[in-house]
Amino acid sequence: MSIRGRLLWLTIGLAVPLVLVGFFNLWEAWQASRAQLNQSIERQAELAATAFEQWIEAQTQTLKTVSTLAASENKASLRDYLNSIIETRPHWLDIQIIGQSGNIELSQTVRQKPLPIVSIESIRDEIKAKHSLVVISEQLSGQNLRLLSLAMPLADGRFILARIDGESASEVFHQLELPKEYIIAVFDPNFRLLYRSNVSPEQMSLDVSDTSLLSALGAKQTGTVEVESPYDKITRIYGLARIEAANCVVVVGVPSESLYAPAKAQYWRQLWIGSLIAVLAGALALLIARGIVLPMLELTSAARSFGHGDLTTRTDISGSGPMREVAETFNQMAERIQIREEKLKELDHLKSEFVSSASHELRTPLTTIKALVRVLQGNNVSDGERAEYLQTIGDECDRQIEFVRNLLDLSRIESGAYKPNLSQVELSGFLENLVASLGRAASSRDLKLDLRMPGHALPTVTTDADILRRVISSLIENSMKYTSAGGTINVSATSGDGGVSIAVADTGCGIASEDLPYVFDKFYRGHPAGNGFAAAIDPMETAQVADAGGMGLGLFLSRSLAEQIGAEITVESPIADGTGSRFIFTMPV
Repeated sequence: MSIRGRLLWLTIGLAVPLVLVGFFNLWEAWQASRAQLNQSIERQAELAATAFEQWIEAQTQTLKTVSTLAASENKASLRDYLNSIIETRPHWLDIQIIGQSGNIELSQTVRQKPLPIVSIESIRDEIKAKHSLVVISEQLSGQNLRLLSLAMPLADGRFILARIDGESASEVFHQLELPKEYIIAVFDPNFRLLYRSNVSPEQMSLDVSDTSLLSALGAKQTGTVEVESPYDKITRIYGLARIEAANCVVVVGVPSESLYAPAKAQYWRQLWIGSLIAVLAGALALLIARGIVLPMLELTSAARSFGHGDLTTRTDISGSGPMREVAETFNQMAERIQIREEKLKELDHLKSEFVSSASHELRTPLTTIKALVRVLQGNNVSDGERAEYLQTIGDECDRQIEFVRNLLDLSRIESGAYKPNLSQVELSGFLENLVASLGRAASSRDLKLDLRMPGHALPTVTTDADILRRVISSLIENSMKYTSAGGTINVSATSGDGGVSIAVADTGCGIASEDLPYVFDKFYRGHPAGNGFAAAIDPMETAQVADAGGMGLGLFLSRSLAEQIGAEITVESPIADGTGSRFIFTMPV
């Protein structure tokens, strides 16, 4: 898959979960709000039920007084009280005492004609079943009159029936000050409508027993349900509360649309915003991909060209940002690789020269030994010549052994297998013996080798005596190589600050400034400072310079051996009158 496709999928993988999380959070918030809304509607239904229950209780107190008077058999007082009820309570349409056989024993009404008794048998059956107050609804057909009938049993089997105008209940619910879109309804135990705001006479007679409006309450005291109203076909959220005293249910409903509209608007707003974010994220991903793909194609082309051997290939990506940094990193890498390749080529040339020089170093002494052995095999060699020839053969053998030893030590040092042999070394005597042993070689080259010791004795050090001898000897021999006849080589020693420094200074040609950083590198051979040549980088060019020969291993091996005993070697050149060099060997006491 391309980078553009991966970025697009990555963006989708990030944006979609975020959008889903947003929807989930919105859904959780809506559920929490809905739970609070349901609880609020339940509380409103409970409040309406309490108000209606108190109103019923107020009417029931009147019926209880009538029941007391009816039991006293004082019909005059009972009739007077019934008259006062009708006169003081305009919403009471009539009040009657019904005998055991269903006949009206006493009646008082505000109407010219008494109201017909509706379903007296059912009222009497309910009273017998409950033995308590019965609240039912009546709708007088043709009169557009809705009644609330309250029936209370008497001890002797009779019962009191009071019928109240249903519109009077509206005064109770108006005091709750609910919004206009709210619907309040009251149902009796038989699911008959006792009261409903905004209801027509035809709707009063509807049978709602099979609807889920009231069945949702079940045996609970309060509850909520979202259903379509059987009266006006409007879906509402209903809060329901049961009135135990009258065995009625009060319902408070609010249209779902008015509740859900803000949530739906917020939901769709979130959907559009989420979709817009996803589209913008996709477009941004494509833009970012374009900003990455084009530089990546250029980098790929440059890397392919570089891999095919064109080490001069570089990228030129403008702008800023990570891709610019990658391009600069690629250019730096290519530059380092190119320099390393040039150094490897140089090293390859140096190794070739090393093999050639090593072969020469091995072949020349062997040739001399072979020639002298052939001479010694003849019979015309005097005793003096024989001794001289044998001495020469021995010196050449020692030279070969020392050369091979240096190569072996160099290999062991680079592999980490070299282990110094530490012992106590008395430096004063050590340096005197060493300089004396090299004095004959210096005299044979017409050089003066001096040793300058401090006024006090040098300390005894713990070191490898063989390494110390080889390093100092190598520094002295290196100075003799680059010092012309008549020159001087000074060896001096000082101590202090917990260390000892041994300096080897000469009056030779010195070292070119360009060569100073590289004189301790393996296979490196520079130019003398006085011959006007720059530092020789190409070994073929070095071979054309009139230097002292060698393979470029002497100073490298000296420094490597010095590091084995915790010492270091530094160089200074020129040191006086623009000529000469000084090598300083420093080691801890």
